[in-house]
Amino acid sequence: MSRISIVHLNEKFFNEHANHTEILKKPERPHLVLILQVGSNTFAIPFRTSAHRPKTGRVPHCFFFIDSGRKALSSTDRIPALDFTKTVIVTIEDIGDTTRIDTKEFKELQKHFHEIKAKFLVYLKHYIYSIKTQSNLDSPEIKYSALQYFTDKILSMNLEDPSP
Repeated sequence: MSRISIVHLNEKFFNEHANHTEILKKPERPHLVLILQVGSNTFAIPFRTSAHRPKTGRVPHCFFFIDSGRKALSSTDRIPALDFTKTVIVTIEDIGDTTRIDTKEFKELQKHFHEIKAKFLVYLKHYIYSIKTQSNLDSPEIKYSALQYFTDKILSMNLEDPSP
């Protein structure tokens, strides 16, 4: 896969996780995801049309697209984003077709790719810390995280050197 891979997850993945309510799936349209390799795990971070900004002081749970052409799709103050809380771990067999996104979003994604990965790692470390210490479990970014279905894989990660 190229450095920036934007794909759909296939139906096999969603069938295997049909009972996992925090994994995003809309039957009328598939979610697009950004594929990120961290250590030996492949993460799929979904694009959201309407994400809300967290309260000040929280660990960032999204990367917001400021220049997106999709901002007009929201009737509220919410804006397009990559939502770290709905990230899942996938295998190569779960990955479907490569797809395209809004041109302005793609340019912003290219420009901020390293920042996105760094923010995701901050969120992932916060999630792992929260699970290990049994703290912050009621905060929305932990309580409603799709990562809860991949706890064993996540807890076995060594994030000291997150390079693949």
